[in-house]
Amino acid sequence: MLKPIKDLHDYQPNKNNKRIQSLSTQLIKIGLGILSGLIATTSSAIAAEQIAVRYSIGTILISIKDLATFAQQGEISPILSIPETILSPEDVEKLRQLLVTPMTASPWSIQQFNDTPTGTVILTRFGNFIQTDNGENGLNSLKTAINQASKLPGGLTLLGILENFPGKRIEIDLNFGRQVIQDLSQIIYEDQSIINWIREQSKAEINNPALQNRPINLRNPGTTEWKKESLTFQNPRRNQPSPVDIYIPQISTPAPVIVISHGLGSDRTTFKYLAEHLASHGYFVAVQEHLETSADGLANFLQGNAQPPGADAFVDRPLDITYVLNLLEEKAKKSAFPSDLLLDNVGVIGQSYGGYTALAVGGATFNTNRINQECAKVADQQLTLNISVLLQCQATSIANKGYDLQDKRVKAVIAVNPITSVVFGQEGMSKIQIPVLMIGGSDDYVAPAVSEQIYPFSWLTSPNKYLMLLEKGTHFSFLASGESVIPVPDQIIGPNPELAFPFLKAISLVFFNSYIRGQAEYLPYLNAGYIQRVETSPFSLTIVNSLTQENIQEAIRKVRK
Repeated sequence: MLKPIKDLHDYQPNKNNKRIQSLSTQLIKIGLGILSGLIATTSSAIAAEQIAVRYSIGTILISIKDLATFAQQGEISPILSIPETILSPEDVEKLRQLLVTPMTASPWSIQQFNDTPTGTVILTRFGNFIQTDNGENGLNSLKTAINQASKLPGGLTLLGILENFPGKRIEIDLNFGRQVIQDLSQIIYEDQSIINWIREQSKAEINNPALQNRPINLRNPGTTEWKKESLTFQNPRRNQPSPVDIYIPQISTPAPVIVISHGLGSDRTTFKYLAEHLASHGYFVAVQEHLETSADGLANFLQGNAQPPGADAFVDRPLDITYVLNLLEEKAKKSAFPSDLLLDNVGVIGQSYGGYTALAVGGATFNTNRINQECAKVADQQLTLNISVLLQCQATSIANKGYDLQDKRVKAVIAVNPITSVVFGQEGMSKIQIPVLMIGGSDDYVAPAVSEQIYPFSWLTSPNKYLMLLEKGTHFSFLASGESVIPVPDQIIGPNPELAFPFLKAISLVFFNSYIRGQAEYLPYLNAGYIQRVETSPFSLTIVNSLTQENIQEAIRKVRK
Protein backbone atom coordinates (compact mmCIF):
# COMPACT_ATOMS: atom_id res chain seq x y z
CA MET A 1 0.00 0.00 0.00
CA LEU A 2 1.26 3.47 -0.85
CA LYS A 3 2.35 5.62 2.09
CA PRO A 4 2.83 9.15 0.73
CA ILE A 5 5.11 11.54 2.59
CA LYS A 6 2.81 14.33 3.71
CA ASP A 7 5.28 16.79 5.21
CA LEU A 8 8.26 17.32 2.97
CA HIS A 9 10.05 19.28 5.69
CA ASP A 10 10.40 16.03 7.64
CA TYR A 11 12.65 14.69 4.91
CA GLN A 12 16.18 16.05 5.36
CA PRO A 13 18.95 14.15 3.52
CA ASN A 14 22.47 14.62 4.82
CA LYS A 15 23.83 17.33 2.51
CA ASN A 16 27.29 16.99 4.05
CA ASN A 17 27.74 13.38 3.06
CA LYS A 18 30.60 13.87 0.61
CA ARG A 19 30.71 10.22 -0.34
CA ILE A 20 27.06 10.31 -1.48
CA GLN A 21 27.58 13.56 -3.37
CA SER A 22 30.73 12.26 -5.03
CA LEU A 23 29.06 9.00 -5.94
CA SER A 24 25.97 10.78 -7.23
CA THR A 25 28.15 12.78 -9.60
CA GLN A 26 29.80 9.61 -10.90
CA LEU A 27 26.45 7.87 -11.29
CA ILE A 28 25.01 10.89 -13.12
CA LYS A 29 27.88 10.51 -15.61
CA ILE A 30 27.30 6.77 -15.88
CA GLY A 31 23.57 7.31 -16.25
CA LEU A 32 24.11 9.84 -19.03
CA GLY A 33 26.21 7.31 -20.90
CA ILE A 34 23.85 4.39 -20.39
CA LEU A 35 20.72 6.37 -21.22
CA SER A 36 22.23 8.08 -24.27
CA GLY A 37 23.29 4.70 -25.60
CA LEU A 38 19.92 3.15 -24.77
CA ILE A 39 17.80 5.90 -26.29
CA ALA A 40 20.03 6.52 -29.31
CA THR A 41 20.28 2.94 -30.33
CA THR A 42 16.66 1.93 -29.02
CA SER A 43 0.10 3.67 -28.50
CA SER A 44 -0.98 3.10 -25.04
CA ALA A 45 -4.65 3.66 -24.17
CA ILE A 46 -3.79 5.09 -20.73
CA ALA A 47 -0.55 6.92 -20.00
CA ALA A 48 0.84 7.20 -16.50
CA GLU A 49 0.11 10.46 -14.67
CA GLN A 50 2.33 9.89 -11.64
CA ILE A 51 5.63 8.41 -10.63
CA ALA A 52 5.51 6.58 -7.30
CA VAL A 53 9.00 6.56 -5.81
CA ARG A 54 9.14 3.87 -3.12
CA TYR A 55 11.73 4.25 -0.38
CA SER A 56 12.16 2.90 3.14
CA ILE A 57 10.57 6.01 4.67
CA GLY A 58 7.48 5.81 2.47
CA THR A 59 6.38 6.63 -1.05
CA ILE A 60 6.77 9.94 -2.83
CA LEU A 61 4.21 10.70 -5.54
CA ILE A 62 5.56 12.88 -8.35
CA SER A 63 3.26 14.31 -10.98
CA ILE A 64 4.58 13.71 -14.48
CA LYS A 65 2.99 17.04 -15.37
CA ASP A 66 5.17 18.74 -12.70
CA LEU A 67 8.19 16.87 -14.04
CA ALA A 68 7.42 18.15 -17.54
CA THR A 69 7.18 21.71 -16.21
CA PHE A 70 10.57 21.30 -14.54
CA ALA A 71 12.11 19.82 -17.68
CA GLN A 72 10.71 22.39 -20.08
CA GLN A 73 10.68 25.56 -17.94
CA GLY A 74 13.02 24.84 -15.03
CA GLU A 75 10.31 25.39 -12.40
CA ILE A 76 10.66 23.10 -9.39
CA SER A 77 7.52 22.08 -7.50
CA PRO A 78 7.77 21.32 -3.74
CA ILE A 79 8.00 17.58 -4.29
CA LEU A 80 10.79 18.01 -6.84
CA SER A 81 12.84 20.02 -4.35
CA ILE A 82 13.91 16.77 -2.65
CA PRO A 83 16.45 15.77 -5.35
CA GLU A 84 17.72 19.36 -5.19
CA THR A 85 18.82 18.74 -1.58
CA ILE A 86 20.90 15.72 -2.64
CA LEU A 87 22.39 16.78 -5.97
CA SER A 88 24.44 19.86 -6.77
CA PRO A 89 22.83 22.61 -8.90
CA GLU A 90 24.99 21.45 -11.80
CA ASP A 91 23.68 17.88 -11.50
CA VAL A 92 20.08 19.12 -11.24
CA GLU A 93 20.58 20.99 -14.51
CA LYS A 94 22.14 17.89 -16.09
CA LEU A 95 19.07 15.93 -15.00
CA ARG A 96 16.79 18.54 -16.58
CA GLN A 97 18.74 18.45 -19.83
CA LEU A 98 18.67 14.66 -19.79
CA LEU A 99 14.87 14.72 -19.66
CA VAL A 100 14.43 16.87 -22.77
CA THR A 101 17.45 16.17 -24.98
CA PRO A 102 16.21 14.36 -28.11
CA MET A 103 18.03 11.40 -29.58
CA THR A 104 18.27 11.06 -33.35
CA ALA A 105 16.96 7.71 -34.49
CA SER A 106 14.06 6.56 -36.63
CA PRO A 107 11.07 4.89 -34.91
CA TRP A 108 11.78 1.75 -36.95
CA SER A 109 15.40 1.49 -35.83
CA ILE A 110 14.42 2.08 -32.20
CA GLN A 111 11.86 -0.71 -32.31
CA GLN A 112 14.38 -2.98 -34.03
CA PHE A 113 16.94 -2.32 -31.31
CA ASN A 114 14.41 -2.86 -28.52
CA ASP A 115 13.65 -6.30 -29.96
CA THR A 116 17.30 -7.38 -30.13
CA PRO A 117 18.74 -9.48 -27.27
CA THR A 118 20.90 -6.51 -26.25
CA GLY A 119 17.95 -4.12 -26.17
CA THR A 120 15.87 -6.59 -24.18
CA VAL A 121 18.64 -7.07 -21.62
CA ILE A 122 19.04 -3.31 -21.14
CA LEU A 123 15.31 -2.74 -20.71
CA THR A 124 14.98 -5.73 -18.38
CA ARG A 125 17.66 -4.26 -16.13
CA PHE A 126 15.99 -0.86 -16.05
CA GLY A 127 12.68 -2.64 -15.52
CA ASN A 128 13.95 -4.06 -12.23
CA PHE A 129 13.41 -0.70 -10.57
CA ILE A 130 11.25 1.12 -13.14
CA GLN A 131 8.17 -1.02 -12.61
CA THR A 132 4.53 -1.15 -13.65
CA ASP A 133 1.72 0.03 -11.38
CA ASN A 134 1.32 -3.52 -10.05
CA GLY A 135 5.00 -3.81 -9.14
CA GLU A 136 6.12 -6.00 -12.05
CA ASN A 137 9.28 -5.59 -14.14
CA GLY A 138 8.74 -2.66 -16.50
CA LEU A 139 10.31 -4.32 -19.57
CA ASN A 140 7.23 -4.43 -21.79
CA SER A 141 5.92 -1.06 -20.60
CA LEU A 142 9.31 0.52 -21.32
CA LYS A 143 9.29 -0.97 -24.82
CA THR A 144 5.83 0.47 -25.43
CA ALA A 145 6.75 3.88 -24.02
CA ILE A 146 10.00 4.13 -26.00
CA ASN A 147 8.35 3.07 -29.24
CA GLN A 148 5.55 5.60 -28.75
CA ALA A 149 7.84 8.43 -27.66
CA SER A 150 10.08 7.89 -30.68
CA LYS A 151 7.18 8.92 -32.93
CA LEU A 152 6.73 12.33 -31.28
CA PRO A 153 7.52 15.37 -33.47
CA GLY A 154 10.40 16.46 -31.22
CA GLY A 155 12.05 13.05 -31.28
CA LEU A 156 12.71 10.53 -28.55
CA THR A 157 13.35 12.01 -25.09
CA LEU A 158 13.36 10.58 -21.59
CA LEU A 159 10.44 12.84 -20.70
CA GLY A 160 8.53 11.49 -23.69
CA ILE A 161 9.15 7.95 -22.43
CA LEU A 162 7.74 8.83 -19.00
CA GLU A 163 4.72 10.56 -20.57
CA ASN A 164 3.95 7.48 -22.69
CA PHE A 165 4.48 4.82 -20.02
CA PRO A 166 1.27 2.72 -19.95
CA GLY A 167 -0.80 2.28 -16.79
CA LYS A 168 -1.92 4.56 -13.99
CA ARG A 169 1.54 5.29 -12.65
CA ILE A 170 5.21 4.39 -12.90
CA GLU A 171 6.67 2.77 -9.78
CA ILE A 172 10.34 3.32 -9.03
CA ASP A 173 11.78 1.09 -6.32
CA LEU A 174 14.51 3.13 -4.65
CA ASN A 175 15.10 0.37 -2.11
CA PHE A 176 16.26 -1.74 -5.04
CA GLY A 177 18.07 1.28 -6.45
CA ARG A 178 19.81 1.90 -3.13
CA GLN A 179 21.19 -1.63 -3.17
CA VAL A 180 22.34 -1.10 -6.75
CA ILE A 181 24.10 2.12 -5.71
CA GLN A 182 25.78 0.36 -2.79
CA ASP A 183 26.99 -2.39 -5.11
CA LEU A 184 28.19 0.12 -7.71
CA SER A 185 29.85 2.16 -4.98
CA GLN A 186 31.84 -0.85 -3.82
CA ILE A 187 32.90 -1.59 -7.40
CA ILE A 188 33.97 2.04 -7.93
CA TYR A 189 36.10 2.10 -4.78
CA GLU A 190 37.65 -1.29 -5.50
CA ASP A 191 38.43 -0.25 -9.05
CA GLN A 192 40.02 2.96 -7.81
CA SER A 193 42.18 1.01 -5.37
CA ILE A 194 43.48 -1.15 -8.23
CA ILE A 195 44.26 1.94 -10.32
CA ASN A 196 46.04 3.48 -7.30
CA TRP A 197 48.17 0.33 -6.95
CA ILE A 198 49.21 0.53 -10.60
CA ARG A 199 50.02 4.22 -10.18
CA GLU A 200 52.34 3.47 -7.26
CA GLN A 201 54.08 0.69 -9.19
CA SER A 202 54.61 3.02 -12.13
CA LYS A 203 56.23 5.74 -10.00
CA ALA A 204 59.26 3.53 -9.38
CA GLU A 205 60.32 3.97 -13.03
CA ILE A 206 60.02 7.75 -13.27
CA ASN A 207 63.65 8.55 -12.48
CA ASN A 208 65.15 6.06 -14.91
CA PRO A 209 68.65 7.47 -15.68
CA ALA A 210 68.73 5.71 -19.06
CA LEU A 211 66.48 8.45 -20.46
CA GLN A 212 68.31 11.53 -19.23
CA ASN A 213 70.15 12.24 -22.50
CA ARG A 214 67.62 10.84 -24.97
CA PRO A 215 65.49 12.94 -27.33
CA ILE A 216 61.84 13.34 -26.35
CA ASN A 217 60.36 14.69 -29.58
CA LEU A 218 58.57 11.52 -30.70
CA ARG A 219 55.27 13.42 -30.57
CA ASN A 220 56.45 15.56 -33.46
CA PRO A 221 56.00 14.65 -37.15
CA GLY A 222 58.86 12.86 -38.85
CA THR A 223 60.69 14.02 -41.95
CA THR A 224 59.37 11.40 -44.39
CA GLU A 225 57.06 12.63 -47.13
CA TRP A 226 53.95 10.54 -47.77
CA LYS A 227 50.92 10.35 -50.01
CA LYS A 228 47.39 9.22 -49.28
CA GLU A 229 45.34 7.03 -51.61
CA SER A 230 41.92 5.41 -51.26
CA LEU A 231 41.33 1.83 -52.36
CA THR A 232 38.68 -0.83 -51.87
CA PHE A 233 39.04 -4.41 -50.69
CA GLN A 234 36.65 -7.34 -50.79
CA ASN A 235 35.77 -9.35 -47.71
CA PRO A 236 33.94 -12.34 -49.26
CA ARG A 237 31.56 -12.45 -46.31
CA ARG A 238 30.06 -9.19 -47.62
CA ASN A 239 28.28 -8.49 -50.88
CA GLN A 240 30.00 -5.13 -51.42
CA PRO A 241 33.57 -3.79 -51.35
CA SER A 242 34.90 -1.85 -48.37
CA PRO A 243 37.02 1.32 -48.47
CA VAL A 244 40.55 1.55 -47.13
CA ASP A 245 42.80 4.60 -46.98
CA ILE A 246 46.52 3.99 -47.36
CA TYR A 247 49.29 6.38 -46.33
CA ILE A 248 52.33 5.68 -48.50
CA PRO A 249 55.78 6.86 -47.34
CA GLN A 250 57.85 8.14 -50.23
CA ILE A 251 60.92 6.01 -49.51
CA SER A 252 62.91 3.45 -51.49
CA THR A 253 63.74 1.07 -48.63
CA PRO A 254 61.21 -1.62 -47.55
CA ALA A 255 58.44 -0.05 -45.49
CA PRO A 256 57.01 -1.55 -42.28
CA VAL A 257 53.20 -1.81 -42.30
CA ILE A 258 50.69 -0.69 -39.66
CA VAL A 259 46.93 -1.31 -39.83
CA ILE A 260 44.48 0.83 -37.81
CA SER A 261 41.05 -0.50 -36.77
CA HIS A 262 38.37 1.99 -35.69
CA GLY A 263 35.68 1.38 -33.07
CA LEU A 264 31.90 1.20 -33.20
CA GLY A 265 30.43 4.33 -34.78
CA SER A 266 33.81 5.65 -35.98
CA ASP A 267 35.38 5.50 -39.44
CA ARG A 268 38.69 5.65 -41.28
CA THR A 269 39.06 9.38 -40.54
CA THR A 270 38.87 9.01 -36.75
CA PHE A 271 42.56 8.13 -36.45
CA LYS A 272 43.74 10.13 -39.44
CA TYR A 273 46.01 12.12 -37.11
CA LEU A 274 47.75 8.91 -36.01
CA ALA A 275 48.06 7.52 -39.54
CA GLU A 276 49.68 10.74 -40.74
CA HIS A 277 52.09 10.73 -37.80
CA LEU A 278 53.23 7.16 -38.39
CA ALA A 279 53.54 7.74 -42.15
CA SER A 280 55.76 10.76 -41.50
CA HIS A 281 58.08 8.41 -39.61
CA GLY A 282 58.32 5.99 -42.54
CA TYR A 283 55.48 3.55 -41.87
CA PHE A 284 53.06 2.38 -44.55
CA VAL A 285 49.65 2.76 -42.86
CA ALA A 286 46.33 1.20 -43.88
CA VAL A 287 43.06 2.35 -42.29
CA GLN A 288 40.12 0.26 -43.41
CA GLU A 289 36.43 0.88 -42.74
CA HIS A 290 34.45 -1.88 -41.04
CA LEU A 291 31.17 -1.29 -42.85
CA GLU A 292 28.46 -2.54 -40.48
CA THR A 293 30.03 -0.98 -37.39
CA SER A 294 31.28 2.25 -38.98
CA ALA A 295 29.73 5.70 -38.59
CA ASP A 296 27.89 5.30 -41.90
CA GLY A 297 26.74 1.79 -41.02
CA LEU A 298 25.36 2.92 -37.69
CA ALA A 299 23.76 5.98 -39.28
CA ASN A 300 22.00 3.77 -41.83
CA PHE A 301 20.58 1.70 -38.98
CA LEU A 302 19.44 4.74 -36.99
CA GLN A 303 17.77 6.13 -40.12
CA GLY A 304 15.90 2.87 -40.58
CA ASN A 305 17.81 1.73 -43.67
CA ALA A 306 19.74 -1.22 -42.24
CA GLN A 307 19.68 -3.88 -39.56
CA PRO A 308 21.66 -3.24 -36.35
CA PRO A 309 25.21 -4.61 -36.25
CA GLY A 310 25.14 -8.23 -35.13
CA ALA A 311 27.36 -11.10 -34.09
CA ASP A 312 28.94 -11.44 -37.55
CA ALA A 313 30.96 -8.28 -36.90
CA PHE A 314 33.09 -10.23 -34.40
CA VAL A 315 34.27 -12.33 -37.34
CA ASP A 316 34.10 -9.80 -40.17
CA ARG A 317 36.29 -7.19 -38.46
CA PRO A 318 39.41 -9.35 -37.99
CA LEU A 319 38.92 -10.77 -41.48
CA ASP A 320 38.83 -7.21 -42.85
CA ILE A 321 42.43 -6.83 -41.71
CA THR A 322 43.41 -10.12 -43.32
CA TYR A 323 41.85 -9.14 -46.65
CA VAL A 324 43.44 -5.68 -46.54
CA LEU A 325 46.84 -7.33 -46.09
CA ASN A 326 46.03 -9.69 -48.97
CA LEU A 327 45.22 -6.68 -51.15
CA LEU A 328 48.50 -4.99 -50.22
CA GLU A 329 50.41 -8.16 -51.05
CA GLU A 330 48.84 -8.30 -54.51
CA LYS A 331 49.63 -4.65 -55.22
CA ALA A 332 53.16 -4.91 -53.86
CA LYS A 333 53.85 -7.79 -56.25
CA LYS A 334 52.87 -5.47 -59.10
CA SER A 335 55.23 -2.75 -57.79
CA ALA A 336 52.31 -0.42 -57.13
CA PHE A 337 54.19 1.36 -54.34
CA PRO A 338 57.52 3.25 -54.23
CA SER A 339 59.07 0.56 -52.04
CA ASP A 340 58.55 -3.03 -51.00
CA LEU A 341 56.27 -3.69 -48.02
CA LEU A 342 57.33 -5.75 -45.02
CA LEU A 343 54.10 -7.73 -44.88
CA ASP A 344 55.41 -10.58 -42.78
CA ASN A 345 55.92 -8.27 -39.79
CA VAL A 346 52.78 -6.13 -39.42
CA GLY A 347 51.63 -3.99 -36.50
CA VAL A 348 47.95 -3.41 -35.70
CA ILE A 349 46.38 -0.75 -33.50
CA GLY A 350 42.67 -0.61 -32.70
CA GLN A 351 40.33 1.24 -30.35
CA SER A 352 37.32 -0.23 -28.48
CA TYR A 353 35.74 -2.71 -30.93
CA GLY A 354 38.91 -2.11 -32.93
CA GLY A 355 40.91 -3.08 -29.83
CA TYR A 356 39.06 -6.39 -29.84
CA THR A 357 39.87 -6.67 -33.55
CA ALA A 358 43.58 -6.08 -33.00
CA LEU A 359 43.76 -8.69 -30.24
CA ALA A 360 41.83 -11.22 -32.35
CA VAL A 361 44.22 -10.99 -35.30
CA GLY A 362 47.04 -11.08 -32.77
CA GLY A 363 46.00 -14.50 -31.52
CA ALA A 364 43.27 -14.06 -28.87
CA THR A 365 40.50 -16.65 -29.23
CA PHE A 366 36.84 -16.87 -28.33
CA ASN A 367 36.31 -18.36 -24.87
CA THR A 368 33.07 -20.21 -25.55
CA ASN A 369 32.51 -21.44 -21.99
CA ARG A 370 32.96 -17.99 -20.48
CA ILE A 371 30.75 -16.34 -23.10
CA ASN A 372 27.98 -18.85 -22.46
CA GLN A 373 28.26 -18.61 -18.67
CA GLU A 374 28.49 -14.83 -18.42
CA CYS A 375 25.88 -14.07 -21.04
CA ALA A 376 23.37 -16.60 -19.68
CA LYS A 377 23.13 -14.59 -16.47
CA VAL A 378 23.55 -11.11 -17.93
CA ALA A 379 19.79 -10.43 -18.14
CA ASP A 380 19.39 -11.23 -14.45
CA GLN A 381 22.08 -8.82 -13.32
CA GLN A 382 21.37 -5.38 -11.97
CA LEU A 383 22.65 -2.23 -13.63
CA THR A 384 26.30 -2.50 -14.54
CA LEU A 385 29.21 -0.13 -14.92
CA ASN A 386 30.38 -2.20 -17.88
CA ILE A 387 28.20 -1.44 -20.88
CA SER A 388 30.56 -3.33 -23.20
CA VAL A 389 29.38 -6.68 -21.82
CA LEU A 390 26.12 -6.18 -23.71
CA LEU A 391 28.06 -5.85 -26.97
CA GLN A 392 30.33 -8.78 -26.16
CA CYS A 393 27.36 -11.04 -25.50
CA GLN A 394 26.32 -10.66 -29.13
CA ALA A 395 29.13 -13.13 -29.84
CA THR A 396 27.18 -15.95 -28.18
CA SER A 397 25.77 -17.21 -31.47
CA ILE A 398 29.12 -17.46 -33.28
CA ALA A 399 31.67 -18.21 -30.57
CA ASN A 400 31.38 -22.00 -30.85
CA LYS A 401 31.85 -22.19 -34.62
CA GLY A 402 35.59 -22.67 -34.48
CA TYR A 403 36.71 -19.46 -36.18
CA ASP A 404 40.49 -18.96 -36.33
CA LEU A 405 40.88 -15.20 -36.71
CA GLN A 406 44.61 -14.89 -36.08
CA ASP A 407 46.72 -13.55 -38.93
CA LYS A 408 50.29 -14.80 -38.57
CA ARG A 409 51.60 -11.74 -40.42
CA VAL A 410 50.67 -9.62 -37.39
CA LYS A 411 53.62 -9.44 -34.99
CA ALA A 412 52.63 -6.71 -32.48
CA VAL A 413 49.36 -5.05 -31.42
CA ILE A 414 48.19 -1.99 -29.53
CA ALA A 415 44.70 -2.29 -28.05
CA VAL A 416 43.16 1.01 -26.90
CA ASN A 417 40.08 0.69 -24.64
CA PRO A 418 39.53 -2.87 -25.94
CA ILE A 419 36.53 -5.04 -25.03
CA THR A 420 37.89 -8.37 -23.83
CA SER A 421 36.61 -9.72 -20.52
CA VAL A 422 33.73 -11.89 -21.75
CA VAL A 423 34.50 -12.55 -25.41
CA PHE A 424 38.10 -13.67 -24.73
CA GLY A 425 38.36 -14.21 -20.99
CA GLN A 426 41.53 -15.56 -19.43
CA GLU A 427 41.77 -18.58 -21.71
CA GLY A 428 41.44 -16.54 -24.90
CA MET A 429 43.81 -13.75 -23.82
CA SER A 430 46.49 -16.23 -22.77
CA LYS A 431 46.75 -17.44 -26.38
CA ILE A 432 48.43 -14.19 -27.50
CA GLN A 433 52.18 -14.75 -27.91
CA ILE A 434 53.23 -11.49 -29.58
CA PRO A 435 54.08 -8.10 -27.98
CA VAL A 436 50.99 -6.31 -26.67
CA LEU A 437 50.39 -2.77 -25.45
CA MET A 438 47.02 -2.27 -23.75
CA ILE A 439 45.77 1.24 -23.04
CA GLY A 440 42.85 2.09 -20.76
CA GLY A 441 41.22 5.20 -19.33
CA SER A 442 40.53 5.67 -15.63
CA ASP A 443 37.14 7.29 -16.39
CA ASP A 444 35.98 4.92 -19.13
CA TYR A 445 32.39 3.87 -18.39
CA VAL A 446 31.91 2.08 -21.72
CA ALA A 447 34.79 -0.40 -21.45
CA PRO A 448 35.98 0.14 -17.85
CA ALA A 449 39.73 -0.15 -17.40
CA VAL A 450 39.70 -2.62 -14.51
CA SER A 451 37.40 -5.21 -16.06
CA GLU A 452 38.33 -4.75 -19.73
CA GLN A 453 42.05 -3.91 -19.65
CA ILE A 454 43.60 -4.44 -16.20
CA TYR A 455 42.29 -7.91 -15.38
CA PRO A 456 42.78 -9.03 -19.02
CA PHE A 457 46.35 -7.70 -18.95
CA SER A 458 47.05 -10.00 -16.00
CA TRP A 459 45.89 -12.92 -18.17
CA LEU A 460 48.49 -12.28 -20.88
CA THR A 461 51.37 -14.76 -21.05
CA SER A 462 53.45 -12.93 -23.66
CA PRO A 463 56.80 -11.82 -22.16
CA ASN A 464 56.58 -8.46 -23.95
CA LYS A 465 53.48 -6.78 -22.58
CA TYR A 466 52.68 -3.29 -21.34
CA LEU A 467 49.68 -1.72 -19.63
CA MET A 468 49.17 2.03 -19.77
CA LEU A 469 46.46 4.01 -18.01
CA LEU A 470 45.36 7.48 -19.03
CA GLU A 471 44.27 9.24 -15.82
CA LYS A 472 41.06 11.22 -16.51
CA GLY A 473 40.90 9.33 -19.79
CA THR A 474 37.53 8.17 -21.11
CA HIS A 475 36.40 5.92 -23.93
CA PHE A 476 36.54 8.93 -26.25
CA SER A 477 39.87 10.52 -25.27
CA PHE A 478 41.74 9.40 -28.41
CA LEU A 479 38.93 9.97 -30.93
CA ALA A 480 39.14 12.88 -33.36
CA SER A 481 36.07 15.08 -33.26
CA GLY A 482 33.55 14.95 -36.05
CA GLU A 483 29.86 14.53 -36.71
CA SER A 484 28.86 12.01 -34.06
CA VAL A 485 26.27 9.44 -35.09
CA ILE A 486 25.25 8.99 -31.46
CA PRO A 487 25.22 12.22 -29.42
CA VAL A 488 27.58 11.77 -26.47
CA PRO A 489 27.34 14.11 -23.45
CA ASP A 490 30.42 16.19 -22.69
CA GLN A 491 30.63 14.54 -19.27
CA ILE A 492 31.23 11.19 -20.94
CA ILE A 493 33.71 12.54 -23.53
CA GLY A 494 35.81 14.10 -20.76
CA PRO A 495 38.66 16.62 -21.22
CA ASN A 496 39.56 17.86 -24.70
CA PRO A 497 40.67 14.70 -26.59
CA GLU A 498 43.20 16.63 -28.66
CA LEU A 499 45.30 16.96 -25.51
CA ALA A 500 45.67 13.16 -25.46
CA PHE A 501 46.63 12.78 -29.13
CA PRO A 502 50.37 13.52 -28.61
CA PHE A 503 50.55 10.66 -26.13
CA LEU A 504 49.10 8.12 -28.55
CA LYS A 505 51.34 9.40 -31.35
CA ALA A 506 54.49 9.06 -29.26
CA ILE A 507 53.69 5.73 -27.61
CA SER A 508 52.56 4.09 -30.85
CA LEU A 509 55.81 5.15 -32.49
CA VAL A 510 57.91 3.90 -29.56
CA PHE A 511 56.11 0.54 -29.43
CA PHE A 512 56.19 -0.15 -33.16
CA ASN A 513 59.79 1.04 -33.51
CA SER A 514 60.69 -1.43 -30.76
CA TYR A 515 58.74 -4.45 -31.95
CA ILE A 516 58.01 -3.98 -35.67
CA ARG A 517 61.25 -2.30 -36.71
CA GLY A 518 63.20 -4.19 -34.05
CA GLN A 519 64.99 -1.06 -32.84
CA ALA A 520 65.94 -2.05 -29.30
CA GLU A 521 67.15 1.46 -28.51
CA TYR A 522 63.49 2.53 -28.21
CA LEU A 523 62.65 0.00 -25.47
CA PRO A 524 63.75 2.35 -22.64
CA TYR A 525 60.97 4.73 -23.68
CA LEU A 526 58.37 2.14 -22.67
CA ASN A 527 58.42 3.14 -19.02
CA ALA A 528 57.09 5.82 -16.71
CA GLY A 529 60.20 7.98 -17.06
CA TYR A 530 59.40 8.76 -20.69
CA ILE A 531 55.63 8.50 -20.34
CA GLN A 532 55.61 11.32 -17.82
CA ARG A 533 57.44 13.57 -20.30
CA VAL A 534 54.79 13.24 -23.02
CA GLU A 535 51.72 13.68 -20.83
CA THR A 536 49.64 16.83 -21.16
CA SER A 537 47.49 18.31 -18.39
CA PRO A 538 44.79 17.46 -17.36
CA PHE A 539 45.78 13.95 -18.41
CA SER A 540 48.48 11.97 -16.66
CA LEU A 541 49.92 8.57 -17.50
CA THR A 542 51.05 5.41 -15.78
CA ILE A 543 52.66 2.26 -17.17
CA VAL A 544 53.52 -1.19 -15.87
CA ASN A 545 54.83 -4.30 -17.61
CA SER A 546 54.00 -6.78 -14.87
CA LEU A 547 50.72 -7.35 -13.06
CA THR A 548 49.34 -10.53 -11.52
CA GLN A 549 45.88 -11.44 -10.29
CA GLU A 550 47.43 -11.66 -6.81
CA ASN A 551 48.46 -7.99 -7.11
CA ILE A 552 44.89 -7.07 -8.01
CA GLN A 553 43.43 -9.03 -5.08
CA GLU A 554 45.93 -7.40 -2.72
CA ALA A 555 44.73 -3.95 -3.81
CA ILE A 556 41.09 -4.97 -3.29
CA ARG A 557 41.78 -6.37 0.19
CA LYS A 558 43.21 -3.02 1.27
CA VAL A 559 40.02 -1.14 0.40
CA ARG A 560 37.81 -3.77 2.09
CA LYS A 561 39.59 -3.43 5.45
